[in-house]
Amino acid sequence: MNSPSGDTAAPDCGHWIGDERRHCRSGTDVHRYVIGYRCPEHTPARLAGRPEPQPGPGWPVHRTEDPS
Repeated sequence: MNSPSGDTAAPDCGHWIGDERRHCRSGTDVHRYVIGYRCPEHTPARLAGRPEPQPGPGWPVHRTEDPS
């Protein structure tokens, strides 16, 4: 996130905690999702009760980078 002075600040979790009427604002291990920045406790998968997706196998062996 950029501030008007040009400094960059670490993103905070933007999940709204309705019972406490506040945003989470955790800055620990925050990742960007379509819905905004989220900490590990408030990822879309965690909120839906599903396990986090695991990384895939990577670039398939049969594919090569385009030489041009």
